[in-house]
Amino acid sequence: MNLNLTKITFITLMMFSSMMAISSSNWLSMWMGLELNLFTFIPILNFKMSIYSIESTMKYFLIQAFASIILLMFMINKSLFFMIQVNMMMIIPLLMKLSLMPFHLWMPSMIEGLNWMSCFLLMTWQKITPMIMISYLNLNKSMIFIITLLSLNNLFGMNQNSIRKILAMSSINNSSWMLIAITMNENLWMNYFLIYSMLNMLMIYILWMYKINYINQLKFFNFNFFFKLNMLMLIFSIMGLPPMLGFLMKWMLIKTLIYNKMIMILIMLITTAILNLYFYLKLTYFLLFNFNLFNKWFIQNKKNNNFNIILFMNFFSLFFSSIIFY
Repeated sequence: MNLNLTKITFITLMMFSSMMAISSSNWLSMWMGLELNLFTFIPILNFKMSIYSIESTMKYFLIQAFASIILLMFMINKSLFFMIQVNMMMIIPLLMKLSLMPFHLWMPSMIEGLNWMSCFLLMTWQKITPMIMISYLNLNKSMIFIITLLSLNNLFGMNQNSIRKILAMSSINNSSWMLIAITMNENLWMNYFLIYSMLNMLMIYILWMYKINYINQLKFFNFNFFFKLNMLMLIFSIMGLPPMLGFLMKWMLIKTLIYNKMIMILIMLITTAILNLYFYLKLTYFLLFNFNLFNKWFIQNKKNNNFNIILFMNFFSLFFSSIIFY
């Protein structure tokens, strides 16, 4: 009971710190909100303490503290010397906090030691405050194009076997889309973020129920048809294939970029999305083909969980997105 109360307390403080940073009227208050968010998120990473979670927590703390120091230095220079160029430099520590290119290498390495709840919060909620702070910088479109160009570096996720690292690379890829969306329209970014968070929650829930951590574990499970259908629809949706719900969030941004005649940024985003389909398709390989490699150590994971709610949400999202596209 005390552990559950502790979890609720720290998660509530984490949400409060994010709201504090978002609703602040000056950069110093936003920075204080980021620091409070950091110190409330660190205990969440260690709810199930282990050697791997402690190592991941140290990596996260060092990176975030270093980014906070750089951000504070740029804020002091901006307030004292009124340097206009500081706006362009302040995006660097915020990109480090977001784990976006070229400051992304820390996230796939530290996410391996976290539990699934911490992974979900790191890939969704922890991106809200830095992205909104970036939207306040009034960056020009050339800077956004450079950020999009750097997103080609996330192709090293192709040779990954860990599902956590694959989802981390997916988060980095979608963060580049969300970064463009929040500079164009905040409502567009909010819709994208909500759909992306819902898809991640459903995917992580299934992986947590079956204790699946690596791709090759999928061949040891005797999955039924409905489980495979759920997984395939979720993977296709996260991939952004039409007419799934995941394509709807990207289609809204594509239309906005076309209306604003930002064709080069659109080409770069679509190119990186197509290249990233490879390591999504690896997840479907062991689901589509039955290898009949069952092991007695994995019999305990053959649960008869009821995924009717997730299946209903998948078909409802397919029906909803089909109506919008029509």
